[in-house]
Amino acid sequence: MEAETDYWLIWLLYMGASLVFYPIFWRYTAFHRALWLSCSLRALMAALILTPWYANTQGEALAPALMVATLDAITIGTEAATRAAVPLVLGLILAEIVATVWWVVLRKKQSR
Repeated sequence: MEAETDYWLIWLLYMGASLVFYPIFWRYTAFHRALWLSCSLRALMAALILTPWYANTQGEALAPALMVATLDAITIGTEAATRAAVPLVLGLILAEIVATVWWVVLRKKQSR
């Protein structure tokens, strides 16, 4: 029971730190002339922060995919990092697609 409580506490701290960091990142990426770059960077950062993956191969606990890939690369080797890198890359691709669609919507809204 204590391990499960710690698991949720760690996720709560991680999401709290994300909620502090992301608005700061949002403010620094508010490019008025390069709107697509602004949308793209924001979507990529959200995907990096929010993409989860299984912490180990036998467990059911989830962790941020970026952390899982990094720790797998450090402790096991670079081959093991692909386990979490694949969903992370797929999340980044999806984020880029969503950012491009959002950019098109914003451009159409501004041209009116």
